Amino acid sequence: MISRIRKALENQPAIKAWIIRQEISRSFQQYDLKDRSEAVREVDTEIYTVDVLCDSEDSEGKISSGLGTVSILPGGDIESTLEKAILTAQLVHNEPYDFAAPAAIPEIELADPAYQKDPEKELGRVLATLKEASKAYPHVRLTAAECFGQERQTHLVSSKGIDASQTATDIYLQWVYIGGEGQDEVETFAEIQRRRTSDLNLEEAVSRQAQSTLDLVQAGKPQSYTGPVVIQGSTLADMIAGEMLSGSLLGTLSNAGLKYSGETPWEVGKSIFRQEVKGDDFTIWANRKLAFGVPSSAFDKEGIPAQRVPLIQENKLVSFIADQRYAYYLGIKPTGSFGCMEMPAGNTSLADLQTGSYVEIAEFSWFNPNRLNGNFACEIRLGYLVEEGKRKPFKGGMLVGNLLDALADVIWSSEVGFYGNYLGPRGARFNSLRVTE
Repeated sequence: MISRIRKALENQPAIKAWIIRQEISRSFQQYDLKDRSEAVREVDTEIYTVDVLCDSEDSEGKISSGLGTVSILPGGDIESTLEKAILTAQLVHNEPYDFAAPAAIPEIELADPAYQKDPEKELGRVLATLKEASKAYPHVRLTAAECFGQERQTHLVSSKGIDASQTATDIYLQWVYIGGEGQDEVETFAEIQRRRTSDLNLEEAVSRQAQSTLDLVQAGKPQSYTGPVVIQGSTLADMIAGEMLSGSLLGTLSNAGLKYSGETPWEVGKSIFRQEVKGDDFTIWANRKLAFGVPSSAFDKEGIPAQRVPLIQENKLVSFIADQRYAYYLGIKPTGSFGCMEMPAGNTSLADLQTGSYVEIAEFSWFNPNRLNGNFACEIRLGYLVEEGKRKPFKGGMLVGNLLDALADVIWSSEVGFYGNYLGPRGARFNSLRVTE
């Protein structure tokens, strides 16, 4: 099929450059309700995505470049589909650019051997482990669980001479606990996405979720508060790296496309903060080479090889994250897609971060700061007011502040953790944030 698409592309003189991506995936899904398996499903898919780049004249007679993207199923009508891609590309008038040239593709571990060996058996083992671990917490009831696994093979070829392949797996687990009785009953939902089952860390995840469920039953109302706020684990990872599908503030403001359009104020060599740094220095890498990272990839959709890009070094911007188009416009090296957030360990233990009086935020309903200025007012699903060593759970209220200002006044833990799209400190103490009722 690739050779047929390639031949059809080469027969189109209007096309300046092209990329073909073949994706073959095989997925398994098991859904359990209480103590029994309700459904097991297997799905195989194959799809071809084609990008075409065409040059044409804009309304002023200047040469411009446009991109058209189409998908083709096996046996689909290649010629008519490509005609639609060309038409789309010729209606777009961007400054001229070209696709990426070939470069060495690194080898990165992206596939779980245990899952590849027997997907259905491995998903069953994960769910059995979840059930067994949940038995240690009789105050919660496991009512439903679902585990989804996928192995995806990607083959990319381009008119520039790129020919690269990679295999990756994805594991997604979600489950529901119910705690309490009658009017005091609460329901909690947990989800974890990783590339391999061993990174699910089920015993730890079950313990945390079971305790959160019990604490929600007992949780009181929030109180107005301003002062130190401690955030840990996957909640901290979501705050820094963003949720898996939504991206992050740091990823947005370091995007070369926004630099080109003038929407980000960041400048290479200058501090990303608008105030003096009062806490630990901030250093971060955009790492698409991280083994088993969910956003990791040996090459991205343009065929740009994975890199570990120094993004921020001691509070100052080092690089912008650039695809081929905006790298060409700005005269910088293309980095390809962002990848994982990687941070160095801090110098303070978690135990030392959790001293004195403070608020701990265990879970947000959704942490969604403004993507351009970092302001946030996010609902608290579960938090704790800690005074004199006593932890009082509460639910509701909002955590209010600015993410960039918060990152300029934070202490990072010396312990590190991996959470799919984030490798860095397990905990952080933000020295001054506000909780509203």
